[in-house]
Amino acid sequence: MRRALAGWDSLDPSLVRLLRINLLALVVSTAILASAYALGFRHTSVLVDVAVMLFATALMLATLPLTPRFGAPAVLVGFALSAGSFAVGGTWATPNLSPLTAMLMLIPMLVAIPYVSRAWLNALLVYAVVGSAGVAALAEVRRDDALNDVWWINAVVVAASLPAVVLVVTYLVRDAYRRLAERTDQLEESRTLIVEVADAARRSIERDLHDGAQQRLLTMSVTIERARKELQAGRQEGAASLLAQLATDNRQIMGELRELARGIYPPLLVERGLVIALQATARRSVVPVTLEAFDVERQTPQVEAAAYFCILEALTNAAKHARATKVLVTIRGLPHLEFSVTDDGQGFDRRHVEPGGLLGMEARMAAAGGTLEVASFPGRGTTVQGAFPPLDPQVNDR
Repeated sequence: MRRALAGWDSLDPSLVRLLRINLLALVVSTAILASAYALGFRHTSVLVDVAVMLFATALMLATLPLTPRFGAPAVLVGFALSAGSFAVGGTWATPNLSPLTAMLMLIPMLVAIPYVSRAWLNALLVYAVVGSAGVAALAEVRRDDALNDVWWINAVVVAASLPAVVLVVTYLVRDAYRRLAERTDQLEESRTLIVEVADAARRSIERDLHDGAQQRLLTMSVTIERARKELQAGRQEGAASLLAQLATDNRQIMGELRELARGIYPPLLVERGLVIALQATARRSVVPVTLEAFDVERQTPQVEAAAYFCILEALTNAAKHARATKVLVTIRGLPHLEFSVTDDGQGFDRRHVEPGGLLGMEARMAAAGGTLEVASFPGRGTTVQGAFPPLDPQVNDR
């Protein structure tokens, strides 16, 4: 069966499972009704319902060759038409089915929520509202002119048709609960990860201040004391030399603090965008950096910050740990923003390194809706690749 339904394999696994359950329920219900008809329940309503279910099954199977090309919209349109034909035909033959068939008209819209755009959802919403209202009206028209008035015939039809709808609705509820539970787990993990990343960032800033600015300020304090003693002793030339050294040290510490501030959040990233900020970073890099940018436009602040700091972390790792001699940074803006950072360093085995920096990069990307992949092997360099979903056209240009 899996091989016969392979046309749906490109879809989300949850959607594939639902489609298979729906198809199985239709086949089982059709078999039950056909068996009832063959066993002597030869009534028109039973025959009509069998024909309707066969037609609904055929519509579902017709989406198999269309799905690889058109994706989820194709199979959801087929699902909606299948549900609609089932609802209309079942209501026409057996008006007592109308509560069930009216609910059936809503299912395609509920199924489609995670998989299609807002425009598709609006179209399916109209289809559901108009279809359910039409089914209810058809039931009232047909109720006085039903194909049979024997209660047990209606009972057989309802009992045979019910599993198809109940199974799909049950799966929808279970799948929604499962997705909610997964999102809850992901949220808890992300909160823990955010705390860990924030702590690591604070420790890094503290270390940079201690090893850089704080040590220079201590040295400047000693130099000031020496200059004071030189002045007290009347040695003007020695004091002047120490004051000149203080001026040099002051310029250097200002430069270090400026670099540290850029690392926290560079002004160029806000004012000029990702490419300009990376050009400035590449010029200051210890390792030679080649930057290639293609069709890069302004993105949301979250996306630009995530891309910038992940690339910056990759450049820092290439300089400090990889012993790289060159780095290539490539950024593409179309059809969506993606980047890669490739160095020729010594590479690493991810199983044998501290995960802190990589976890921080992955957390940044995930928070901005992106994904990150790191490929590295000892002696073969490292490649960091990141990608974001297409930019929402409603995002304001800056």
